[in-house]
Amino acid sequence: MWDIVGNYAETHLEILKEALRPLGYIEYEDIDKITFAEVRESDEFIVSNFCTKEGVLTIEYEMPAGILAKNDDSSVCFHVTTWCTGQVEIPDIDSYNWNEVEFDKLGRLEILSYSYLVKMIRLFYEDTEVDDLNA
Repeated sequence: MWDIVGNYAETHLEILKEALRPLGYIEYEDIDKITFAEVRESDEFIVSNFCTKEGVLTIEYEMPAGILAKNDDSSVCFHVTTWCTGQVEIPDIDSYNWNEVEFDKLGRLEILSYSYLVKMIRLFYEDTEVDDLNA
């Protein structure tokens, strides 16, 4: 899940930009210039809650993260420290035969080949701070 949520954070830049705008100590036009993000640090992926309903397992998560956000020429470059929270939805045990796959014997890339099973990701940034690496 860490990889899937991390990839989502890296490719859905508008969510990150929206989290940065209220901070007030970085310029809006610099935030709008961000074209790249990479999750560089994460202590752990925490499952804070889960439930099943109508064939769907909804997992609530928390993930502290350090994110590098910049534009194409690196004239804007930020280190974002944040707490990611949200939900991920996957088929539950009644909708998908999870016992058929021996995840503990698979490599990382083989496990990621099952990421198509993730149907919905919600991502929120909380307790967000930014350091301007070009300052």
